[in-house]
Amino acid sequence: MHRFFGKMRRRLLAACLSAALLVSSTAMAALPEIVSLQDVKPGMWGTGYTVIDSSGEIRPFDVEVVGVLGDNSKMSSKRILVNLYGALIDETGGAISGMSGSPIYFGGRLAGALSAGYKDMYPTQRIMLTPIEDMLKIWQYPDTLNRTRFPQLDLKKMKAEREKFQAAEAEKAKKAGKGAEAAEAADRDAADTKDADTKAAGAEGLEAGDTGSEAADAGEAADTAAADDDVSAADSTEDATSAVEEKNTYFASGFGSRGMKLLQAGLDRLGLKVDYDNVWDAGASVMQARPDAVLQPGSPVGVALSVGDFSFGAMGTVTAVDGKNILAFGHSYTHRGNVNYFMTDAQVVSTIHGPTNGMKLGNVNGIIGRINQDRQDGIGGILGQLPQTVPVIVTVHDKDTGSSITYNSMLAYDEEVVSVLAPVVVYSSITNTLDRQDGSTASLKFSLRSNYGKDGLIERRNMFYDPEDVAKASIGELNDILGVILGNKEKEPDLLDLKVDVTVERGRRTATLISAVPSKKEVLPGEAITFDTTIQPYRGEKIKLSVPYTVPANQAPGNLALDVHGGGLVNVAKILLAQQAALDAGINLDEEPPVSAQLQDMLASSCNNEIIIESTVVVPKNDEELQKSIKQAKKMAEQMAKQNAAGGNKKPAVQEPAPVSKVATDYIIENIIHTNVTVLEDKNK
Repeated sequence: MHRFFGKMRRRLLAACLSAALLVSSTAMAALPEIVSLQDVKPGMWGTGYTVIDSSGEIRPFDVEVVGVLGDNSKMSSKRILVNLYGALIDETGGAISGMSGSPIYFGGRLAGALSAGYKDMYPTQRIMLTPIEDMLKIWQYPDTLNRTRFPQLDLKKMKAEREKFQAAEAEKAKKAGKGAEAAEAADRDAADTKDADTKAAGAEGLEAGDTGSEAADAGEAADTAAADDDVSAADSTEDATSAVEEKNTYFASGFGSRGMKLLQAGLDRLGLKVDYDNVWDAGASVMQARPDAVLQPGSPVGVALSVGDFSFGAMGTVTAVDGKNILAFGHSYTHRGNVNYFMTDAQVVSTIHGPTNGMKLGNVNGIIGRINQDRQDGIGGILGQLPQTVPVIVTVHDKDTGSSITYNSMLAYDEEVVSVLAPVVVYSSITNTLDRQDGSTASLKFSLRSNYGKDGLIERRNMFYDPEDVAKASIGELNDILGVILGNKEKEPDLLDLKVDVTVERGRRTATLISAVPSKKEVLPGEAITFDTTIQPYRGEKIKLSVPYTVPANQAPGNLALDVHGGGLVNVAKILLAQQAALDAGINLDEEPPVSAQLQDMLASSCNNEIIIESTVVVPKNDEELQKSIKQAKKMAEQMAKQNAAGGNKKPAVQEPAPVSKVATDYIIENIIHTNVTVLEDKNK
């Protein structure tokens, strides 16, 4: 009888607290009184809260304390071990993914968050809680991110612009005589920017340089499916630290199966693991900004690294709210400390469960704030504040099907996140549009606006062919350039946006050099000549091209060996000679050049579809020729040193590089041919 009345008392208390939560939903929540960990004792009964269906109702479940883990261990954080009961637990089959962060109260006072379970163990009614005392420390950590010289998106402005756009579209529909019903339909459709023309307009708005109102199109241009966070699982071992090792499951939308494999390869270094069995790709909701959103303890909440056509994140539960500040999850997401991620609201649709685990199913509805802390004991964020973002706009043209699709995504600005996700977004845009995996040729151009390059703009255009995966070949240069910018050791870079335009056609658009005949065999230093070249396209007719070339003004008399080749081929011998010249000139090759210099070299590098003519290095045929070339190199180095010393230079000068001629073609040039001219002595000098 005593147990019966105790249970009824707990039910009544839970009902009262649930009512209080609902009443306070119209006002900003405040942090309730808390229970100290030292006051938590075995046998105590409490109540937890979470949402498990589309009603959005924050429902209670019963909690019984078993004990406290980690009191006398080397664990950095303690955990409360509890048993779960009640109608909600009967429905879900126990603690399931997405319940991480569910607040637990004892006597109306907040004790902590449901956070960790035991891996592959049944039943899942025995679970761990993260003490609220440890979670509250998250709000005390410094927040030094989200700083940039570039203007950033404003949540209220995004919402106002969207409403203005919707109103304008509705007015157009009325003027066109479509009637009230059609006008309402147009008003609804205005918010759904799946249409490629609308996406393209958003992309142009971003390109124009306004990262405020016009960028709203890119933010709302995509459907984002829910990303569901797993209740952390633990391995039961004698070592208490390994007993609470978390096993988070993450969800993604839009990437496709091939994109997911590439995404996982990049996420490995962030310590994130994508569950291929639970990849979410529903694409059912429009991403909208909600600057005045209100969250309550027990409400679903999302954290995302990207939103839009390509989204990646997780969904958990709110533990505590104090004004604009929130705590959630009860465990880490990426465990990267001070972060800069999207906070999103979320809608739970239903739940599923099996013998040992389950999950919430739902959708992400809009950006509502910024996650700024990602710590061992939970995540923290600020409502109404948007993180620094990098919009990524990718337009893909498939010449074989005639389709053109523009994809819009926003990445939360984090150097590691952008370096991983940006190339994957481009890759997935190409593979999703093509919907095939065969030999294809791609012509790709990207524009990256940042605080590097001329006028803050970095542009690169190139052609690529691959017999199996042209999308992967196409993102290599973008990946390298982002790596240089984001890996800057001197200062944090500012990234404004990335725009990519790529045209793909099925087949092998490559060509082989057949011949290169100089207009003159005997030339003078500094003289301009032409090479009549012939290329043989793959399974096509021969094409003749004229390529100009200027003999180096300081070229010594004698034989001048030249290479005629495609821009994607590297003259290894020439690179080694340049390195030797740099060493002879006293340059430390181990010293990393400035970022600006690295970018300049990358952007100046030859493209795969160019015909290049440059002087080459004759490879010695035997030891005698090798020794002779070494002596000549030493003699030249000594002469240069004497000239520099006579000129009073403190540091020897590097010899000017020989001129290189380039001519672009419509084909990727695959080979190299060798030719030569004879340089005569200029008697007029």
